[in-house]
Amino acid sequence: MLTDESTEVPPLSPAILACLKAPGSGDDVGLDADALRGARDGTRYPFVQGVPSLFRAVDEGTGTVTTRVRSFYEENPFPNYEGMELFSELVNKGKKNPFSANLLRSIGYNKRVVECGCGTGQLSHFLQLNHNQVLGVDMSIGSLKLAMEHKRRNRLLRSNFVQMNLFDLAIKSGSFDVAITQGVLHHTFDPKRAFTEVVRTVKPGGIVVVGLYNRWGRIPTWIRSKLIGVLGPQIDFVVRRRIRDRTKSETWIKDQYFNPHESWHSVDEVMKWFADTGIEYLNCSPAILGTAGEDTSDLFAKTDPGTAYQRLMTQLGWIGTIAREGALFDVIGRKIA
Repeated sequence: MLTDESTEVPPLSPAILACLKAPGSGDDVGLDADALRGARDGTRYPFVQGVPSLFRAVDEGTGTVTTRVRSFYEENPFPNYEGMELFSELVNKGKKNPFSANLLRSIGYNKRVVECGCGTGQLSHFLQLNHNQVLGVDMSIGSLKLAMEHKRRNRLLRSNFVQMNLFDLAIKSGSFDVAITQGVLHHTFDPKRAFTEVVRTVKPGGIVVVGLYNRWGRIPTWIRSKLIGVLGPQIDFVVRRRIRDRTKSETWIKDQYFNPHESWHSVDEVMKWFADTGIEYLNCSPAILGTAGEDTSDLFAKTDPGTAYQRLMTQLGWIGTIAREGALFDVIGRKIA
């Protein structure tokens, strides 16, 4: 993608700047021309390749998951754009996608939304419609550069991007109405710990949306990963039917089949996370067998989670449905306190 340097837009809106804090402390941050700075101690946090950065490394013991995954996404920004993709094209695709369209409708108007693990920022850009203020955070500068580039070219004043560590989000507690982390936590060394940090950013009564690879639905992807070297990328449904751009297709294949780390999860596991962090279960997408699920007009409306048996049967059924697109499922809840 080419950059139009003559198009000047502020890197951060005042509404989002007010939600940020210095990493590792509660200090407010201000905005300079090429850096963020601590309001009290004046510490400067320079932009990295034009991207606002409040990233701080977190000790993960003897593990190297964060380093390996971060390096992977620096080389393979995900999900990438389809060539010189215009904002109007991005919006049209978002409105045609049932989940993203329903998500925007459920969020409503004039909300503050944070997307933790935003990648190249497509969903964050889409959700800034309806006068929402959106913050997309990611650890990959390569991905965030593309997000910032799209923001500048299309003059998207309500889309904001900052480099952060999911385990030390430089965000004041209770700042956002909605927090979304979709397709991200399963690439971390401790998904529940990262989820707990995401929950902290949401105000009481706010919404949390978490999307993860399903424990059973992911099995066909694992099988394809053993065959793709012989049969080629056309073995993948999304490459065959959905993606037109070659670079984006290559990025999808690398993310799905060659990612250095991933974990698989169940609906019941996420419900346990909810119970442990004060989140009330609201909904699941795809729907739990016998419940309204994503077919309701409001994704944030409370639905019946079904029985343990229904949840198990639903997830086994995903092997024949969402498995062809990577088996990502979303669970939605409301923060009680």
